[in-house]
Amino acid sequence: MKKSMLLLRLKEFCSDLDKKDRVALLHHSDPDGFCSAAIVLKALKKLTGKMPVVIENYEYADNKRAKAFLKKAAEKKTNKLIILDISIDGDPNWKRLVKPFEKVLIIDHHKLYEDLSSKKTIFIKAQFVSKREPSSYPCSKLCFDLVGKCAKISNADWIACIGIIGDKGYPHWKPFFKKTMKRTGLDLFTLTDLTYLVGATEVMAREKMNSLLLLFFEAKSPKEILRSPFSKYLEKMKMELDRQIWLCMENALFFPELELVLYETRTVREGIKSYVVNELSELSPNRTVILIQDSGKKYLRVSARRQDCRIKMNELLERSIRGIPDANGGGHIPAAAARIPKRFESKFKKNLMKTLKRMVRK
Repeated sequence: MKKSMLLLRLKEFCSDLDKKDRVALLHHSDPDGFCSAAIVLKALKKLTGKMPVVIENYEYADNKRAKAFLKKAAEKKTNKLIILDISIDGDPNWKRLVKPFEKVLIIDHHKLYEDLSSKKTIFIKAQFVSKREPSSYPCSKLCFDLVGKCAKISNADWIACIGIIGDKGYPHWKPFFKKTMKRTGLDLFTLTDLTYLVGATEVMAREKMNSLLLLFFEAKSPKEILRSPFSKYLEKMKMELDRQIWLCMENALFFPELELVLYETRTVREGIKSYVVNELSELSPNRTVILIQDSGKKYLRVSARRQDCRIKMNELLERSIRGIPDANGGGHIPAAAARIPKRFESKFKKNLMKTLKRMVRK
């Protein structure tokens, strides 16, 4: 679908919103997804005068959370759904997630797996509206740019900056940061601290994410958020992150011929995986870094990073989970994730080595 038609459909969706609508908002739990939600909340308040009746954070193929979300949405009699920063087109849950709603708006910047556009669904991927590499166009900035055409939310620019930092997009958006920092008086250090605060809350107290979202919506100043009780999670996060990095490095496996470093860790804090692997990838910028996390459940969580982008991490994991039942994976070129049943760990590793061997040779 042409960019002009997508934007027209978006404007129609926004203009049709009124006080009678009962909106459900589903967003990714990381800082980019969180900030996407915060930006859209401000727009919805401008457009309808009220907040969504259901707000939930979500991770890819999270069956339990999907069921809980749909149950809550049904109980609250919601009729419109907004999904942000979730690769819903690659999620086996997507059909049942969108089925109960009259209208659906999806804004995302991950790899395209399937075009979900329909009479009912407005489906916008970053690659549909921009020539930028999708991974360098964070969803929070995409929401700020697109939804900003429908509602006056220019004062949410600092929130978009936090989401951009969370998705490692700062080098691609320096002029936008410069303009925002000049308008707000904020500096890069403060914006980075706010990003870490969101991440720390996601990892250490995910059940409080909606409370933090409301604080972002109501705060008179961004610095007010850093002075809030949520700041206590920063130190807890730092201590746990340091501990996990140390444990990973103690048991690291190196495969020079594959340009691979493989780490494994065991922790019940599932959300910390992305932050650990980001730190570890800084130590090996020209290698593929894989972290396999065992949280004591029946699934293993996998994160992949490659800073020089020589090998596409989304394709690496997609190929490595082939033939493994109830597995899923995907993401961006430099950063991707997967989930596999624990009993197929050896098969996954075998697939990974074989796939990486072919990709390194290209």
